[in-house]
Amino acid sequence: MSSRRLALETLAVDAGTHPGLWLDKALPKVEEGNQGHQAHFDDLLNKISVAADYRRFFQRWRDSVQVLEPCTRTAEITVQGRMVVGLGAESVLETSIALHRTYGAPYIPGSALKGLAAAAAHKRLENPAWNKTAKDGKIGACHQILFGDQESAGYVTFHDALWIPNGDKLPLDLDVMTVHHPDYYQGKTDAPPADWDSPTPVAFLTARGRYLLALTGPEEWADAALEILLEALHHDGIGAKTAAGYGRMSAPSKPKPESIPWELRIKGLHMGNAETVVPGVLAPLRGSARRQAADAIIARLGRRDLNKKKERDWVQQLLAAAELT
Repeated sequence: MSSRRLALETLAVDAGTHPGLWLDKALPKVEEGNQGHQAHFDDLLNKISVAADYRRFFQRWRDSVQVLEPCTRTAEITVQGRMVVGLGAESVLETSIALHRTYGAPYIPGSALKGLAAAAAHKRLENPAWNKTAKDGKIGACHQILFGDQESAGYVTFHDALWIPNGDKLPLDLDVMTVHHPDYYQGKTDAPPADWDSPTPVAFLTARGRYLLALTGPEEWADAALEILLEALHHDGIGAKTAAGYGRMSAPSKPKPESIPWELRIKGLHMGNAETVVPGVLAPLRGSARRQAADAIIARLGRRDLNKKKERDWVQQLLAAAELT
C-alpha cells in the first residue's frame, strides 16, 4: 500500500489528464488542507485541456440524436453566469461537480432536466392536468403522459445536455462559499451565532458555456416538454444555489426544430413506426422534393404491404404525394 501511494504521489498533471479523475481522486494534495485544495484546483483549471476526442464525440452524438424516432427537438442554452450541478455528490473533497465520465467535460444529466421540467409544470401551469398531485390525490393526466409515474415511463426522453465545445480550455471556474457559523450549524455549541465566530471558506467548481438540449418523443409532447424546460431554465435555474442566481440559462424564446434531411429521417423507417414518421417527413416538403421522398418511402416499405393498409390516412397521403392515386 505504501509503495502504491508513493507511486501515485509522483504523478504529474498535464494537458491530457482526465479532469474527473484528477478532481475526484485528488491523489497528491488532498491531505494538505485548504492550501492543498487550492493547488489541486489550480492544476485542474490551468493545466488540463479539453480531451482531443471530445469534439468528434460531440458531433457524432449530435448527429445521432437528431434522427431518433419519432421526433427529436433540440435547443442551445447558455449559462448566464455560473452553474453548479452535482455540488453535493460524493467526493473526497468537500464539494463536487458533474463531469462526463469518459471525457471530463461538464454536462447536465437528463434526470436533472426532467426533474426541473416536472417541477415547473406542476408549479407554473394552471391546468390541473399538469399537476403532479391533484386534489383527489391522483396525478394529472398530462403530467403522467409526459413525465411518467412509478408504473409507466413518460412519453418524452430527456437526454443529457452536453457542453458545446469552444476552445481548448474547460468551461470551469473556481468559486467560494463561506460558512460563518460552523459550530452553530453543526450543533457543537449552545451559543447563538455571533460576529466573532471564525468563518470557514469552502472552494467549489462552477461551469459556464453553452449546452445542447435534446428531447425525444411524439412531436406535440416533445414541443411541450421543451417549452416548459426552457422557461424553467430561464426563470428557476438548475443545479445547486439557484436561490443565489446560479444555474440560470438564456435560450431562444421560441425553440425551432432542427432541419433534418428526410433521407436521415427515413433511415430507420418500418411499418411499425410509419404511421408516426411518414406524415412528419412529408409535411415540410413541397414539389419535387415531396415526391422524391414519397417514392423513397414507398420503395422502403414496399408497395404490396402499403396496399394492405391503403385505407389508412397516412398511406393515402403518401400515395398522393407520389402521385399514385
